[in-house]
Amino acid sequence: MIQARWLIIFFAVLGMSIPSFAIDWSLGGFPSYLRTRARVIGNATAVNNDDKISFVDTTLRITPQLGLSDSVTVRAQVDVASNMVWGGVTSGFFGDGDSVVLSDLRPSDRFRGAVLVGDKGGVESAVDEDFGFFNVRMLHADIVLPNNLGFVRIGRQPFDWGLGILANGGHDPHSDLGFVVDRALWLKSFPAGAGTFTLVLVSDVFSQGASLFGENSGVGYDILAAAGIYNQQMGDVNVTVGAYGFPYLHQNNIFSTGGASGWDVDRTALYSGLLVLKAAGWSFTYEVQMFGGGELDTPLGANGANFPLKLDYAFDMAGRLEIYPSTMAQVSAIGLEAGWAQGDDGTTTDIEGNALPFSPAYNVDNLLFKHVIPTIYNIEGSVINAIYAKAYANMQLAENLGFTPQVLIAWNDETNAVSAFDGANLSLGSGIGPAVVDDYLGTEIEGTLSWTLHPGVNLDFIGSLVLAGDGLTDLLTAQGATDPNDTIWAFQSRLMVYIDQFAK
Repeated sequence: MIQARWLIIFFAVLGMSIPSFAIDWSLGGFPSYLRTRARVIGNATAVNNDDKISFVDTTLRITPQLGLSDSVTVRAQVDVASNMVWGGVTSGFFGDGDSVVLSDLRPSDRFRGAVLVGDKGGVESAVDEDFGFFNVRMLHADIVLPNNLGFVRIGRQPFDWGLGILANGGHDPHSDLGFVVDRALWLKSFPAGAGTFTLVLVSDVFSQGASLFGENSGVGYDILAAAGIYNQQMGDVNVTVGAYGFPYLHQNNIFSTGGASGWDVDRTALYSGLLVLKAAGWSFTYEVQMFGGGELDTPLGANGANFPLKLDYAFDMAGRLEIYPSTMAQVSAIGLEAGWAQGDDGTTTDIEGNALPFSPAYNVDNLLFKHVIPTIYNIEGSVINAIYAKAYANMQLAENLGFTPQVLIAWNDETNAVSAFDGANLSLGSGIGPAVVDDYLGTEIEGTLSWTLHPGVNLDFIGSLVLAGDGLTDLLTAQGATDPNDTIWAFQSRLMVYIDQFAK
């Protein structure tokens, strides 16, 4: 019903506008694309440790916008198909938390046409049968106020900030999922010394099952939140400093699945800081998030009684340095990146970490932090309870051929790696107590070969190899793998058609 309501509103706006001949219809703002991926993943699940999983999925996303006047624009983002699997899957493919694939997959069918929804042979499907093929992901009005009073955006809209390690609308065509909110936003810029200061005020309702607490997260709100951004050109370097604060966040019925009672967040807070430095030959971006305070009301007490869990403050952060060498004709960029998402200590009842994983739309790599780690923790995120560092380069091998190699090394942050946020406790041996894991997770080596078939049409080939360390082996064992493989691998071919380039 929620999707139907937004769909009715979208077509009502369109229907009222077209007869007036007063609109400027276009595809713009956020990227519109058709993406088809064929993937093979090996040795990455606990239940099928030596099996190979292969499938093809397609996403068609369009971002129409209606220019009603010079001051008013209506923007939407519509998923006609969101990772629709072509076929050849089974119920165990998505598996009850043991699957290695993204939970965002929306398969239209399974092998030989049997629809993959509902209960199949006693195994509950991971697919929401009410999802359908048509999802109005965003729909908002952008209004420039008269008399220089600022800018207003009202409706379902993305939440983007800095690198996107937490607030990430999922606009990158190579990403999945992302964060959108039902929001009323006001923004205005002011001269401030030699630079410009921008003030942003927002009031939100969290819904659509995508919020600060991940999927299946009920409905919540904040009363009022604010962000401030200062920008100044200092010699050859453009400097941007920003911060935001959500001092009062409330959410009901989070983590409610299968008819089970959810948890309530009485009150918590979220804060962030941002630094961006840009010059002709390099750029540096640093982002830090702090989340916590307050309590979670849970039904974990005796006979389902209320049992409050304290939310301690948790942190995550990341920094990225990119260098654009003018003396290396075939290398357009060299990058160094490092990040940290605080883990949780399973020996305490307080929640110190795992409450703030990186956004699932944040592109760290295509295997370890996109499939394996979210599968192990049953948390829809990217970097969870981990520290990582990676190096990469963007290379031009020929006129229409590019190559991006990267190496990533990861460690566990908390070795008592269990959390109240896990779908099932990670435990070893007798199943009593948390899983004690090694610090070193593993190393991933990845390469992406990009071929421009036509302007706006790219074909990528991606190879990923994870050399599992003792920490990753411990985590897989805690999830039930009897003899985890030392190497996890994947190969992906990805066809991207950027619709905006053809629509211009």
